[in-house]
Amino acid sequence: MRSWRKLILEVIAVIISSIIAIPLYITVINSFKNQAEAADLGLAFPTYWRLIENYKEVFIIAKIPQALGNSSILTFLGVIAIIFCCSTSAYIIQRRDNRFFRIVQKMLIAGMVLPISIITTYYLLDTLHLVRTHIGVTLIYMATCYSFITYLYISFFHGIPREMDEAAIIDGIGHHGLFWKVIFPLLKPINATALIIAFMEIWNDFTVPFYLLNTANRFTLSLTVYFFFGQHASEWNLVFADIVMVSLPIIVFYLFLQRYIVSGLTAGAVKG
Repeated sequence: MRSWRKLILEVIAVIISSIIAIPLYITVINSFKNQAEAADLGLAFPTYWRLIENYKEVFIIAKIPQALGNSSILTFLGVIAIIFCCSTSAYIIQRRDNRFFRIVQKMLIAGMVLPISIITTYYLLDTLHLVRTHIGVTLIYMATCYSFITYLYISFFHGIPREMDEAAIIDGIGHHGLFWKVIFPLLKPINATALIIAFMEIWNDFTVPFYLLNTANRFTLSLTVYFFFGQHASEWNLVFADIVMVSLPIIVFYLFLQRYIVSGLTAGAVKG
C-alpha cells in the first residue's frame, strides 16, 4: 500500500514539475529560433539554430552590460546591508528576552504583512535627495526584506545556546568580538538562505527600479525586459533571448546555494 502511495505521489510530482518546466522550455527553445518561428510559440526545435545571433543582438540593443552593472551594484549593496542589519538586530532581539523585544518581534510580523507604498516612499526619498540613486534603492530593499529575514535569523539563534555566549565572555572576549568571531561563523546556513532570498528579491524586482531609477543609464536587467518587449514585441525570439539572459545568473546562483536553503529555514524550528 505504501509503495502505491509513494508511486502516486511521484507521478503527481512529475506532472507538477512538467507543468512548471514547459514555460521554461518554451522560453529557452524559442530564444534560438528566427522571428517567424518564434512567433508561433511552439514546442518544436528550430529549423535553423540561432545560437549566437539572437543573444548577440539582444546584448547590444538592450545594453546588457550597463544593465548588468546596475543590477550587480544594487544586489551587492542590498545583500550586504540586509545580512549585516538583519543578523545583528536579530541577535539582540533574540538574546534580550523582555517585554520590549517581544513587542518588536510582533512588529516584525506586521512588517511582513504590510505592503510598500510607492507614492509616500518616492516623496520620502525625494525629500532626502535619494531618488535615482543606488543608496536610496538599497535602503528600500533593506526595509522590504528586513522583517522576514530578521525573523529567520531569530529562529536560527534559538538553536545556538546562550551558554556559548557566556563562555566566550568569561574567556574575555568583548561584545563585538562575541558576535563577529564566535556567533557569526556559525550562521553559514542562515546567511546562505538570506543571501539567496535577498538576491532573488533584488535581482528580479521590477517595481522599485521602475519608479525610483527611471533613467535609461540606470536601468536594471528586469527593466530591460519590459522596455525591450515594448520596442520589439513582434520579435519574440529576441524577447525570449533577453529573458534567458536576465534569468540565467539567478538560476546559476540558486543551484550553487540551494543545499543551504532547507537547513537555514528549518534551523531553530525545533528547540532543544
